[in-house]
Amino acid sequence: MAAINPILAQKLGLTQAPPVAQDAQPATPMRQMRRALARAADKAAGLSVSVLGISDEDLDAESLIEGGPEGWVVLGLRDGLSAGLTGLFLLDQPLRSALVEMQTMGSLLPISDDQRRVTRVDAVMTMPFASQVLAELAEVGFGAADFETAAYDIGPIDDLRTAGLVMVQGNYRIWRIAIQMGGGEAQGEMMIAMRPKVSVVTPAAKDTSGWSEALRKAVQDAPAELDAILTRMTMPIHKIEEFEVGQVLNLAGTTVGSVTLIGPGGDIVTTARLGQVAGKRAVRVQHSKVELQDDPPNLAAPAPAKGHVAAVVAPEMTDPNITASDLVEG
Repeated sequence: MAAINPILAQKLGLTQAPPVAQDAQPATPMRQMRRALARAADKAAGLSVSVLGISDEDLDAESLIEGGPEGWVVLGLRDGLSAGLTGLFLLDQPLRSALVEMQTMGSLLPISDDQRRVTRVDAVMTMPFASQVLAELAEVGFGAADFETAAYDIGPIDDLRTAGLVMVQGNYRIWRIAIQMGGGEAQGEMMIAMRPKVSVVTPAAKDTSGWSEALRKAVQDAPAELDAILTRMTMPIHKIEEFEVGQVLNLAGTTVGSVTLIGPGGDIVTTARLGQVAGKRAVRVQHSKVELQDDPPNLAAPAPAKGHVAAVVAPEMTDPNITASDLVEG
């Protein structure tokens, strides 16, 4: 029997196609850092680098500044949400020298044990590399759950002490990465410190319907003081001093139906009619429903002239149950 062609057999469904190779697990931080750092160094300075190792730890801002390396390039990171620095990007002298040499001469000089002092020009020349590293880290999803590496502005800082004066307090995640440069024996190191994202928890809206109803009932049961005004008139003080019990005052145009109920602050609530209940003076509200206003008009009372006083007095006696003495004494 002739041998079966494996390609035809696969097309006819006689055999199963080999499974497509897939990564069973997501990329580790080490792989992400290797990929991002190699791309960043090549794009920013044409430098070939590889990651030798990476370590991380959490420190507060004070410990980061006190225990940080001296003599390195210091770049400050600011996320725009805070007034101070919210991260640091540090590079040691060998890595600084390699980036500067590649950008100025296009090649690396022989390794030297005597490294010159870091200057501000060095910091400025390493900024393109640091910016590219952060962008590449965001591209590969490095620490995406807790950090936004591409959301930072970068600027040179004189030293760690100066950075500590403007750093936002709190905990920081610090990565320390060892690097091999140029495919030879040259090695360098860098540190990245960032604050984790601050998650804003929005409190759930509380059901205030019960509270509102209780407040409404409490307000409905609250006492309200009302004044019943019959009329207003102006008289000289000497005539008021001559008042006697039983004296009758003539009030033109005023009747027992001229009562006005006044609320606190002089606001007019409604009108009423004068009467009595069980031998006591009373008023009958003339409206079936009283509607309170948010800003009702005030009852304008004429200002008494100098040497005079405003008096509230009774109307003409149209109700036989009310006497002048009751009105004057009441």
